[in-house]
Amino acid sequence: MHGMRPAWACIDLGALRRNYRRICRQTNSEVMAIVKANAYGHGALEIVRTLKEEGVRRFGVAILEEALQIREKFPEVTVMLIGPTMPDQAERIVAEGIIPEVFRLEQAEAFSLEAEKKGIPAILHIKVDTGMGRIGFQEDALENILKIAQLPGIEIEGIYTHLATADEIDLGFAFTQLKRFDGLYESLKTAGLNIPMRHVANSAAILQLRDQEYELCRPGLMLYGQLPMNHWEGENGFEPLMSLKARIVHLKKIAAGDSVSYGRTFIAQAPTLVATLPLGYADGLRRSLSNNWNVIVKGRYAPVIGRICMDQTMIDVTGIEGVEIGDEVTILGSEGKSSLTAAQMAECAGTISYEILCGISQRVPRVYIDTSQIPK
Repeated sequence: MHGMRPAWACIDLGALRRNYRRICRQTNSEVMAIVKANAYGHGALEIVRTLKEEGVRRFGVAILEEALQIREKFPEVTVMLIGPTMPDQAERIVAEGIIPEVFRLEQAEAFSLEAEKKGIPAILHIKVDTGMGRIGFQEDALENILKIAQLPGIEIEGIYTHLATADEIDLGFAFTQLKRFDGLYESLKTAGLNIPMRHVANSAAILQLRDQEYELCRPGLMLYGQLPMNHWEGENGFEPLMSLKARIVHLKKIAAGDSVSYGRTFIAQAPTLVATLPLGYADGLRRSLSNNWNVIVKGRYAPVIGRICMDQTMIDVTGIEGVEIGDEVTILGSEGKSSLTAAQMAECAGTISYEILCGISQRVPRVYIDTSQIPK
């Protein structure tokens, strides 16, 4: 840690290993680990390296740049783009052996052209919109998929859809989507097209729709130790990977009536000991948490006071014995019996835990530990 910025995210790769093994106990499907958005803010390359050691061979990302980053470091793994691709990206995708999703005929035609030029197959997965309302073949799915299957150089390895309500208590619409998906798949088989791989289940579906298994599943959030729904009462045990830490860089006493930060939204009602932390909303500590979040100092909760700034945040450490400049503070994570979760932060910020994790910016250094390697 010497010489590093005194704010960092600590990522426990041992927790990742344990989360993956727990997922494997809950599904018989092959796991495609979702590592888009820099592995939900955890650092894609370290996450891929660790999961590869655990036996994962297939990874899902959202954009070509993410796929190329993984392909460069880990050429032996299978990388799939589960986000939109444009026809002008076809040359690079085919050349690098990356699997794209296809939801328009002209995409497939571009991949076919490049496959013919290079003399190598273009492996595709077909995306079907069964009710998510984003992208995917709809009413014209059967006709277009059969056309794609006839294009030279094309190999349709998989077909998939995404569930809009798999994280809800009422799963009625999820079952409607599954029925549509299964109906299309059977129609394709009747027409003579057998697609070997189907996938539907994200983290929520792995938990809540365990009887609806296909050849592949796509865990994301649960790999990183978070649950996609608050109402889940079944087996949990998933461990958060990320802790967000900082060191106190300044201490000062203020008198009753003194204010802290922009807009004077905090005015001390009594003498107050204020500590300054060297991170703010540019690091992912959302401004909406101003006067609305606690951190952990020496095992005790300390409130954020005043508006969170771009690069600095102030906390009230009055009454916490022995606080000094340089002390470690936990913004997310556990310390002793005290803990702060991404789900709790999301609730305070009016968002979801996905956004909290992805929002920890790249200027926050990631420090990796592996508790599976620490002797007990």
